[in-house]
Amino acid sequence: MLGFVVGTACLIGLIMTLRRGGRYDCGGHWGSGPRSFGRRGFGGFGFRRRFFLSFLFDRLGTTPSQEKVIVSAVDELRAAADAHRSEIRSTRADVAAAMRSPSLDETRLGELFARHDTAIESLRKAAVGALGKVHAVLEDRQREQLADLIEIGPAAFRDLGSGRAGGRGHRADPYRTHGEWA
Repeated sequence: MLGFVVGTACLIGLIMTLRRGGRYDCGGHWGSGPRSFGRRGFGGFGFRRRFFLSFLFDRLGTTPSQEKVIVSAVDELRAAADAHRSEIRSTRADVAAAMRSPSLDETRLGELFARHDTAIESLRKAAVGALGKVHAVLEDRQREQLADLIEIGPAAFRDLGSGRAGGRGHRADPYRTHGEWA
């Protein structure tokens, strides 16, 4: 009986947390602690994106003004990607229609790939613009650290400080190979 009560309480807590959308952290507004001015306004980003940017800001030792520029660059890139989200849905419909026809409709597929080319071109421009803003706002040491994290890839964000995975964690940190970190 006690297990049902505890399980129900946990389920209610989980639902309340998910309904809030992660807007609060440890009883206060996200980013209510010190050095947090740039961490506000992540509504709709979700936990993983907030975690990623928070990790990045802590690793690079960014100032609040740098954080504002980085967040705006990420927002602009995300908005550009969201603008083309409907193209993905229409792609499936166009490919399905081409497959349903008695012979492969090469004209329809050509138009589809032309739309993809324009979408990719606009995303390339948005990515170059966002990377340019981030590059301009970072100091040399921060750019070097960011380049190291990009080079390492997704492994840079796994098991951070957990001590799991065969001794990985703070002491076996693979991103500390290129010098001192902030």
